[in-house]
Amino acid sequence: MKNKDQEALFENPTLWSDEWQGMPEFTHEDIAPIQKIVVNFKTRADVEAFAKLIGQTISKATDTIWFPKKPKWVSLNKVYVDEP
Repeated sequence: MKNKDQEALFENPTLWSDEWQGMPEFTHEDIAPIQKIVVNFKTRADVEAFAKLIGQTISKATDTIWFPKKPKWVSLNKVYVDEP
């Protein structure tokens, strides 16, 4: 059984460029690391010594860190507003 609403969606394609006139430009900086290194520890004491050495907290759940430590992302309380 076909969904008529779904068919209508694709029967009349609208170019995104026609709909996005006047929108602000968006640029996304590359936030990927330049290198990743796996560090293995034999004991919990070794983990704690390493954490102290680099000045960061490493818990049992920590699976990745940035060095130097990156600040946490802060929400700017942005609100999406749709046209009426």
